[in-house]
Amino acid sequence: MKYWKKITLALLAMLTCSITLYSYAVTHPTNALSHKACTSWDIVKRKAFELSHTDFSNQSALDRSNFRIEQGTATEVPVLMYHYIEPKLNNHETDNKSIINLEDFEQNMKYLHDEGYRTITLNQLEQYVSGKISLPQKSIVITFDDGYQNNYTLAYPVLQKYNFHASLFVIGSKIQDQPSVFEPAINSFISKPEMQAATDVFEFNSHTYNLHHKGFMRCGNSVPVGLDTSLLDDDIQQIKETGIDTPYLAYPFGYTSTQMIYKLQQHGYRMAFTVKSGFVHPGDHPMKLPRLTVTTGTDLATLLQPESSPQNESSASENDQ
Repeated sequence: MKYWKKITLALLAMLTCSITLYSYAVTHPTNALSHKACTSWDIVKRKAFELSHTDFSNQSALDRSNFRIEQGTATEVPVLMYHYIEPKLNNHETDNKSIINLEDFEQNMKYLHDEGYRTITLNQLEQYVSGKISLPQKSIVITFDDGYQNNYTLAYPVLQKYNFHASLFVIGSKIQDQPSVFEPAINSFISKPEMQAATDVFEFNSHTYNLHHKGFMRCGNSVPVGLDTSLLDDDIQQIKETGIDTPYLAYPFGYTSTQMIYKLQQHGYRMAFTVKSGFVHPGDHPMKLPRLTVTTGTDLATLLQPESSPQNESSASENDQ
């Protein structure tokens, strides 16, 4: 009897020790093994969240097995992602993937126009993803992140020239009350009057009000603060107070999580974009849509080559970039 008691106590001690070590690894990831422990704990928390929130669905509402794309229509839609536009003369950060030379951007838009591409709105894309409408072949979405003033002063005239539509995901706290004198070499943000003047080309959607920075610690890494869902309620209220009250959002730095998606959906968001590379298809998860990054030197013809197979749910999983 004493023997089994000793065995039981030893096993309990080992279990306690293992739990303690695992807990420490989760909260203090300092190497590959402890980082893996932390990541596995994140997966456990996500699954527990999904089980405890029965109103949350991690699947598309469209049944792909019974859905057929109409012949002669778009089988997939590319969503292009731009950030900062700058004349080549002023671009001294040639390795910065968030910058595209104005000359390259103009060539991009001319190529799309000459090749017969048609820009669509995010509302049209949402209906396409849900299987409610078909779209013409060579439909495309053009997006800009952050809301830089050069999107208005430099990109807007080019888009207007080709009668193109685009979405600008603005950081609400960066919107200026009045335009500043535009200097290509200075990092400035769009103003309310400029936004109003550009509504014939741009629709304006959310890039959060003030969550576009890192500082939330997860598994030893500093990640975007939007992953701290306790901040989302106030931030969403603030972005809506600026007039950006739409159901569409681009995640800061492309990071998202199950908990974040759930919170956004509770506030009426229906479609959101990551920075994962890929094309959009009917039946994709509307809160995890991919985009195609375009920067200086990007070969647009190559980038827009059709995918070999439709994107599946596994490739549209949580973006932890």
